[in-house]
Amino acid sequence: MFLNYIQACMLCLFLAGAACPIAGQSVDPDLARVSQNVENYFRQQRPGWKHESVPPVTPPGSQPSPYVVIHFWSSEKCLIAEVTIDDVSSGKQPVSCRVKLAIDQSPSAAEARTRLGNFVLEQRGARPVSVGDKGYAWGGSEVVFVKGKFTFWLGGGLDLRVGDFTNNGEFMGKLAKEIADAVPST
Repeated sequence: MFLNYIQACMLCLFLAGAACPIAGQSVDPDLARVSQNVENYFRQQRPGWKHESVPPVTPPGSQPSPYVVIHFWSSEKCLIAEVTIDDVSSGKQPVSCRVKLAIDQSPSAAEARTRLGNFVLEQRGARPVSVGDKGYAWGGSEVVFVKGKFTFWLGGGLDLRVGDFTNNGEFMGKLAKEIADAVPST
């Protein structure tokens, strides 16, 4: 099971590593539009967050795919948490986060759903979530969803040092829904 997770992550990195407008590579116009919608959402709804686009992992001698983009967002204050030790409140503290979003484009919505279905068959523990046209969560804070012909791979989360890890899953699920809402139907 752990190997499947590693393989899925490597596949995601490989696919995600295939396109980056920052690197001067051309990106499919539909993907560029969707990527820009997500960037605009973060700029408007989460103005204090830092953004970074990274070039995708590409095999030596190969050209990056115009059908994948990767974004990282981070903030030192994603939310405020009440710190309680032995039932004694220590006050409220900011919780930082870092999230990665890889967006890949399929030729059609049907193919995107088929690819998602194939991934879920390999990823034990994936559970359906209500996000986009079809979505799944696994590993506590990883979310993948399809919207039209685009697949969104969201990972990372809150920098929790101790405590309730369900908060991380809830945070990532909420963020996935917000990203899905920021992208118009295709």
